[in-house]
Amino acid sequence: MFKRVFFAMLGLGAGVLIGTWAVRKADRAQAKLSPASVGTAATGKARTLGTRVSAALADGRRAAEQREAELRALYRGQGSG
Repeated sequence: MFKRVFFAMLGLGAGVLIGTWAVRKADRAQAKLSPASVGTAATGKARTLGTRVSAALADGRRAAEQREAELRALYRGQGSG
């Protein structure tokens, strides 16, 4: 008889723990997918993307200016000879 009560309580406790864990996990997922949370995440990603695009454009401009200076120096040297 004692075994039955023990294992019944053990099963009940495990059920409560698993149920609590599942509810908390579902609540976190729901909060993560709320419109405000999704909007905040999208804004952060857009800012990051904007920063990366801006940095890439600046690098491209620097490379173009450097190449232009190299070509101008090359053609200036050819024109005088």
